Formats: sequence, C-alpha cells, structure tokens
Amino acid sequence: MFYYLVLRTQQNLFSTEKDAFHLLQACQHKLTACDCILIDYLLLPHSLQLIVQGTITCCRTNAYSIDQIEEHQLLSFFGKVGKLGKNYPFCGTYELYHCSNCYAALGKAGSCALPFPLSVILKVKRRQSSKSLLAIVGDEIA
Repeated sequence: MFYYLVLRTQQNLFSTEKDAFHLLQACQHKLTACDCILIDYLLLPHSLQLIVQGTITCCRTNAYSIDQIEEHQLLSFFGKVGKLGKNYPFCGTYELYHCSNCYAALGKAGSCALPFPLSVILKVKRRQSSKSLLAIVGDEIA
C-alpha cells in the first residue's frame, strides 16, 4: 500500500540545513522501524510531505493527514511532491540529481520499491515543477 503523509505546523520544522537533515533522518528511521519505505518527500519550513510504501496504522490528527494512495493516483502525487524541482535540497528529486544524503527510495540506485519506471516518474516531476515555478518564486523558503 502507498500513503501520502503531510505534517503541517505554524512553527518552522527546521532552521538550518543540519536541522533539516536530522528531521529527515529521524523520519526515515521511524518509517523503517515500522517496516515502511520512504519513497519520496518534500520538506518545507512549515510542512513535510511524504510518499510511503508499507502499512500505516496512525490516525489523522490536526497536525498530520494520512491518505491512502491507489496505484493509479501515485504519479500525480509524485508530481505534487516534486513541485520544487531538482534544485531544492530537501526533496527526493534532489537526491536523484545530486550527490546528497539519500533518504528516499527514489534516490537510491537499484531500489525495487518504485512501482513505475524512473523515467515516467521524472517526466511527471518535471512537468509539475515547470507549472509550479511561477507560484514558488514568491514563496519564502528557509
């Protein structure tokens, strides 16, 4: 099963690059402990969006939303999480193009967790990031 998890907060989730990487590492460890695979992610100052494969038993709260994703919906979620493109360092797309800490299966060579060929996923991500570019220019990123 695939899930889309979103954490939203009024406070910044990170203030430095080091804080961001610690948060991503903690998320990856928690998911791995629950036999889940982090497929893709986008970490913004006030939100963390994750695409996860596995079985999630948590409930929806005010801070968290968890939605099950059907396989036919998965590509649109890859586009949503990939909206900042390959140059934003706190996302799975960045891991594909740059030598970086690798938290998501999307950035790991030989990962068998991806349900679509990488070329198809990248096409959707590129299309979404070019659409979102104008909207993001005015948005503040830490």
